[in-house]
Amino acid sequence: MIAQAQVMVALRPWLGEPLLAALPALPGEIAERLNGFSKERDADRMAQELDSLLFRAVRYATAGSLLAQMDDGGFVRIRLEDFADMADEMMLLVFEEFPVDSRHFLFLKDYAVHHPSLAALRTLYTRFGSFQSAQELAAIASVAKDCYRPFRWQSWLG
Repeated sequence: MIAQAQVMVALRPWLGEPLLAALPALPGEIAERLNGFSKERDADRMAQELDSLLFRAVRYATAGSLLAQMDDGGFVRIRLEDFADMADEMMLLVFEEFPVDSRHFLFLKDYAVHHPSLAALRTLYTRFGSFQSAQELAAIASVAKDCYRPFRWQSWLG
């Protein structure tokens, strides 16, 4: 079960504490949606719904500026592509709860092939490594490092 606190921790690097405080219902709504996820429901559709939900909430809370104050006091403008990345981070919370079995491995592998999802790649690398060869794990690491910003992969790839 995904808790509201997990959502807040995952969103904090993107939105900062001040903006999260201005959106008190958002983490609970996201957690509720994530807890309703099943593989029969299209994961891409869920990610798109989360992307839209995050964009609408942040746009409303910032009066359209998409400007967020980070925890260090600095300000950043959230880019449109950041919402897809945030949605992908939310999907990581779901993927990390999958049982480590061949059915979930194949689901994640297929999802990672058809969607730009660092969350799926991370889960394949960190939880489903025993299902893959050293070359496959090296390929995942290479894609992550080549295609995504370091702050998204440094904690699990070093």
